[in-house]
Amino acid sequence: MWIPWVVFSLVSLILLALMWFGWQVMNGRPIIPSSIDSFMPINGKAVTIGLRTAPKSLDIRNDNSDELQQALLENVYETLVNRDENNELKPGLAESWNVSSDGLKYTFNLRHGVTFSNGVVLDSKAVLQSLKQGITSRYPGYEALENIKLIDNTDAYTLKIALNSPDPLLLRRLAGRAGIVYDTGALINYSNNALGSGPFVVSSYKKDDSLVLRCNNKYWGTRAKLGGIILKYFKDDASLTNAMSSGSIQMAIPLDGADNNRLATLPQVSLVKGKSTRVQIVAFNNDIHSVFNENWIRIAASYAIDSKWAIDADANGGVQVGGPIDPLSPGYEDLTNVLPFDKVQARKHFSYFYPRYYRTMVLLVPKNKVDLGKKIADAVSSGARAKVDLQILDQSEIENRIRDHKYDMALSSINHTLDIDTFVRIDSPYLFQKHDSQEAYSNAISSPNVAGYLANIKKYARNLSENAPIKWLYAKNSVVAVKSNIEGYPKNMTDQLLPLRDLNEK
Repeated sequence: MWIPWVVFSLVSLILLALMWFGWQVMNGRPIIPSSIDSFMPINGKAVTIGLRTAPKSLDIRNDNSDELQQALLENVYETLVNRDENNELKPGLAESWNVSSDGLKYTFNLRHGVTFSNGVVLDSKAVLQSLKQGITSRYPGYEALENIKLIDNTDAYTLKIALNSPDPLLLRRLAGRAGIVYDTGALINYSNNALGSGPFVVSSYKKDDSLVLRCNNKYWGTRAKLGGIILKYFKDDASLTNAMSSGSIQMAIPLDGADNNRLATLPQVSLVKGKSTRVQIVAFNNDIHSVFNENWIRIAASYAIDSKWAIDADANGGVQVGGPIDPLSPGYEDLTNVLPFDKVQARKHFSYFYPRYYRTMVLLVPKNKVDLGKKIADAVSSGARAKVDLQILDQSEIENRIRDHKYDMALSSINHTLDIDTFVRIDSPYLFQKHDSQEAYSNAISSPNVAGYLANIKKYARNLSENAPIKWLYAKNSVVAVKSNIEGYPKNMTDQLLPLRDLNEK
């Protein structure tokens, strides 16, 4: 009696195999899947890079941290549009594109001969599926693509996107997480692995310790110069320096610069400074329950605070800015002459109100910025002839207090080019409700072309600078410590973007 069951089982297995075969063919996937080269050792020369903040997962679809983007973007994953070292847009998986005069239609011409590391062809269908999956699954960064009306792949290497309304930042969005092209049909555990079209594949991942990248031997473009890269994570800058001194790492990216002086004294080690889009700020609570709701008081505090104090307090240093746009982002202009450090003007503006009106102003400062916090507190207290309560907290506590509007002033930072909407977005803790600035932003973001965007975003930036919802201090430097035999390393934006294909050991 068992024979019919055996026959039934065999027939079922054959039918399942035929169904799988048909699915593979219909979706353009190889009949015999190619290895994705993961969890294999490095073959050839390798360089170890010391970093400070380890990603909690490798699932870049759901983890929006800078540390994960730093490790995987342009190394394992690639985007439709790319960015160069100066944050300028350049071709990525799309070799060119065209935008209609009304800013509503985009046509992307994809590169030929591109494959994922498992051998699956990356064509317009793969791009379409990635975009649709990201939008419907609401992956971080894809909320900005909800303005898309239609996505269509007219042939294997042409993708068309139609918008409901113009978005002059669409190309820049597609140069970030929202532009990553995934093999959506691959079956992998994204929490500890990654599969993309980039010059590296994941060789191994040890949470909170290390991530090993191996050269992708099937890479469609110019192959990586090294056999592999080891990203090693350290708890503090001192441990990073010790590893550099012992020779266990050949390159390092310090976080706060606390050990930069010692790093600079190590033999055959150079400290190389670049630029970043991370802007340090003193946030003013313009909520109705804070005295900083008064325009005159925000302006007074801006005059009272010297940006150079903050730059001097940061071992990595930086470039002074006077508005919401950093020097690497589109629309930047020098606004440092708007509300510059001026004790006389600070006292004049503070004196508009009696000292008792200020009550006690609360200033939130992270634990590694206590001396800077004291300078700011003293300057505001002296100018207003009122008390400032300096509260020293973890950065996460500060962000929570800012979100809940339970502060008057707070030292914090704004990180990315696309954070430009921070002061108009309704869910932002920094929302600044002033008609002129909101109108300028609306005109910028609805512009059908880049020229219109730039003209209006500059008006927006200047209006914000003049009304001081924030005291913009400086754009932080990116700092790389590197051995003299290492070349081809990036210098700018290394806190969020670390392309390593050209890294080499002489």
